[in-house]
Amino acid sequence: MENTTNNRLQKYRMSIFKEVAKLAWQGRLEEGIEELPDQILGEKADDEKERKIVRNYIRMAMGVDPSREEHSLIEDVEKALQLSQVESPLVAVIENICDECHRYHGEDTYDEECPRGHLDCTKGEHKCLGCGKCMGECPLGAISDKIEFIPFIKMLQDKKQPIYATIAPAYVGQLGDNMTPGKLRAALKWMGFTDMIEVAVFADILTVKEAYEFDHMVKTEKDFFITSCCCPVWVGLIQKNFKDIEDHVSPSVSPMIASGRVVKALNPNAKVVFIGPCIAKKAEAKIEDLKDAIDYVLTFRELHEIFGALEIDLETLEDDDREEASFSGRVYARTGGVSKAVELSVERVTQRDIPFKSVCFDGAKDCKEGLHRLLEGEIQANFIEGMGCVGGCVGGPRTIASVEKATEKVNRYSESTTMKTPFDNNNVLELITSLGLKRLESLEHGESIKNLLVRNLNR
Repeated sequence: MENTTNNRLQKYRMSIFKEVAKLAWQGRLEEGIEELPDQILGEKADDEKERKIVRNYIRMAMGVDPSREEHSLIEDVEKALQLSQVESPLVAVIENICDECHRYHGEDTYDEECPRGHLDCTKGEHKCLGCGKCMGECPLGAISDKIEFIPFIKMLQDKKQPIYATIAPAYVGQLGDNMTPGKLRAALKWMGFTDMIEVAVFADILTVKEAYEFDHMVKTEKDFFITSCCCPVWVGLIQKNFKDIEDHVSPSVSPMIASGRVVKALNPNAKVVFIGPCIAKKAEAKIEDLKDAIDYVLTFRELHEIFGALEIDLETLEDDDREEASFSGRVYARTGGVSKAVELSVERVTQRDIPFKSVCFDGAKDCKEGLHRLLEGEIQANFIEGMGCVGGCVGGPRTIASVEKATEKVNRYSESTTMKTPFDNNNVLELITSLGLKRLESLEHGESIKNLLVRNLNR
């Protein structure tokens, strides 16, 4: 299965970001930005069409909007350096690429529809789910996401507060065969992060919460419980197109949001940067009732280019290793992982007359079709999992490894721990104790934890 991040145009885009990141890290962005297009284009420096495209890729690498106008890049640098947050829409279209496209202009040369049909952020209703499908299907690379590197790097270099990297479970296998969690933690600390925390440990916490919720909600053969709160594409699809079943959806926040909220509850001065495979996470971090949790979102592909720009060689670093999450939290990274995790915890919570029976959908199309089948009574399951990307988070649009290779790595990493469930994980107990809870059962109804782990899906 092809990883869309690795096609030629996306590699070109990310090589441009690498040069922007290098200048920003060195504090030379204002000094070097105007020469950067010539450096990138080389022998094609006189190609005005290509120059406009490169300049717009540079703008998006700095977190600002692409433009049809030929104003100076130094003006965009000044704007980027003033940003505390990258502004919506986070996914944007480079119009001067579309000018060259037959598909967009509806000419008969192509049978396929323009990928912009998947992208509603260009319209007033802003229905984009952030799945990245449009980016992978655009043959000219006209659709892309802004990068939050400039405001993030300012914060990192200011050193005014502790900054934590929370990294998605799908990171295993994304940054080379010899990458270890300890080496990655060492690299991030070298950059200036206070620490790296695996989001899988927060997936552990939410697994316990959802196991108790499932036990209380599914009392008859007709009851069902919808989860995979970790995927904003899945949750957004239900909110926008299947509001009749919202009452069956877990109100839990995603492990990403939980990571930011818990870290800040324990250290109110902290800032949190989430690193993951997903474009939709950038938008989730800016949702009104969730935006207290995560300050910036970087993707695996962006992190890879940052390491290249800073000449960080993971293989040369010493392991700063520790075991944080159980099998259940780690396996969230791939399709079926959430179901398996909750099933194992349900078995620890209670003995049930009604067995746990799950079904998993992956990919936006499969999720939508699966929900229609659920409503029509064609699915006999009581635990419904959905992932917006094929293969789950390991198939995200900003991953590096293939879905097959990443799934194998995640499975191997998940099996490598002796901690099978969150109930076996002392780190979970230590975390919730720090938050004022004495028992895992309190994760369902404990008031002190409610504001950290629950969201209002009706908004």
